[in-house]
Amino acid sequence: MARKPMQKARRKPQKASSDTRWRSPAYLAFVRSLPCCACGGRATDAHHVIGLHWGLSGMGTTAPDSFAMPACRECHRDIHTRPGMQARQPWWLTDTINRGLDHFTDEPIVGALADALEFIAARENAHD
Repeated sequence: MARKPMQKARRKPQKASSDTRWRSPAYLAFVRSLPCCACGGRATDAHHVIGLHWGLSGMGTTAPDSFAMPACRECHRDIHTRPGMQARQPWWLTDTINRGLDHFTDEPIVGALADALEFIAARENAHD
């Protein structure tokens, strides 16, 4: 009895990502070039904000790159595990974004950073 040839499983066409979060390798490289936001040492990571109930991050979701701050490996780990460090993120982000605005002059980076500052100010004023 002759075998029927196996058919390859058809791949479903991949949808374009619905994630419209701002991404910028150039900005993340700049963030990593800054001193660690927590200890002032050499940053190795661009840490994206977590745990502030801002709706920017969650399971499998990373905040836009405009919400990244410089962190050394040890402080990056501590930000993920220590709520007290997570609470400092708005100040660290504001400082990082202001440094970015001093450094960059091109769109869309300047626009994304200005929008992020506005967002942070609105969230922080809501808690006052």
